[in-house]
Amino acid sequence: MKRIYSYVAGLAVLAMAFSAHAGGYQLNDYSVTGLGRSYAGQGIMGDDYSAIAYNPAGMTLMKKSGLQQALSMINLKADMKGIGRNEGRSAKMDFWQPIPAGFAQYNATEKLKLGVGIYAPFGLKTEYKSNWFGSGSAILSKLDIVDFNLSAAYKITQHWSVGASAIMRYIYGRMTQSVPGMLPNPYYGLVPGQGPYADWGGGNVNFNVHGWTQTGTLGVMYEVDENTRFGLSYRLRSAQRAKGLLKASGNTNPALNGVYTVRANPDLPETFTFSAYHRYKDLGFSGTARWTHWTSSFPEFIIRSDYPLFVDGRKVTYYRYANTWTLTGGVDYYYDPNWTFRVGGGWDESPTHKPERRTLRIPDNDRWWMSLGATYTKNNWQIDAAYAHMIGKTGKALEDANFQAKYKNLQSHILGVQVQYKF
Repeated sequence: MKRIYSYVAGLAVLAMAFSAHAGGYQLNDYSVTGLGRSYAGQGIMGDDYSAIAYNPAGMTLMKKSGLQQALSMINLKADMKGIGRNEGRSAKMDFWQPIPAGFAQYNATEKLKLGVGIYAPFGLKTEYKSNWFGSGSAILSKLDIVDFNLSAAYKITQHWSVGASAIMRYIYGRMTQSVPGMLPNPYYGLVPGQGPYADWGGGNVNFNVHGWTQTGTLGVMYEVDENTRFGLSYRLRSAQRAKGLLKASGNTNPALNGVYTVRANPDLPETFTFSAYHRYKDLGFSGTARWTHWTSSFPEFIIRSDYPLFVDGRKVTYYRYANTWTLTGGVDYYYDPNWTFRVGGGWDESPTHKPERRTLRIPDNDRWWMSLGATYTKNNWQIDAAYAHMIGKTGKALEDANFQAKYKNLQSHILGVQVQYKF
């Protein structure tokens, strides 16, 4: 236990150091072993400690206590072509971001397993050049979620295991954008004498919020035999409560420069994940289906502030996300006692399909996965490496009449390494 306590302290420092670097929005990047098979078989594979995050019931598959540290590097690329009033304009997005994850498990008895984990279940980052044609709507967007997880699992019978996790969830959000000189006047029609357009003096806006909440995960696993098993997990919805500051600067209109209080309460959705695994001779076949209940948690995003450009003290962005499915499949080849090779593929459905619901900050669309990976084990050590390539569909973002773009060549590369030690 002493080694686990020391490890958890180190993980806390590492997670806070990297908490500003999560990418995407709903993330799977807790396990590099799983990355090699496109995260098929989440929580029930029994080859690393990531069940603590995916499905805590799967912790009973690990026969030894141990520690695990993973690091995934995500590269996001896209080409933006202006449409409508922005016809003929173009821009590119291309950046790398790291996502760490760490776990520790202690087998209290043969049946009772205890674990801790620190990882990013959700995250978002899009970053454009400060002078791109859509800078009045978005430059930098970051939403970082870090879970601090305490888990327990118990093997009830030869076939059934159950598990649960209590989670403290930290959220950090930041958004920046420029303020063009002339903008549609939000007070037109509300305040006598106001015209349809107003000169807001240009400048920049930098918005930051942070906060904590609680949530949890429940899991169950059924083992037909040592070669076949099924798992089902449920991650609860969480209601974030965040506050911070909005800083406006560089405006020629001095009334718009200053520091303003800001609050935001984004909800994160509940998910149901079903996984299956079967081994036949030297091959292991795995699959996962995950359903995400976006409609109950993310119809809109509201920022409340005393910033002068907010009508009635708030700004509302309507997302109206749809519920989504993620489907993945993978194959492991157990070459010998030391080496395992794997491949995988998957389809990740986007919660937004209508161009008017796709924003410049989250230009999301359906995407396909392809991945491969390898594991090397020696004594109590295990080293994993994996690579995945994601290709997104071309889509339009019709944010408003002024800022419209078509996203092409949307793709992502993910490289991961992981070290595990059993004792």
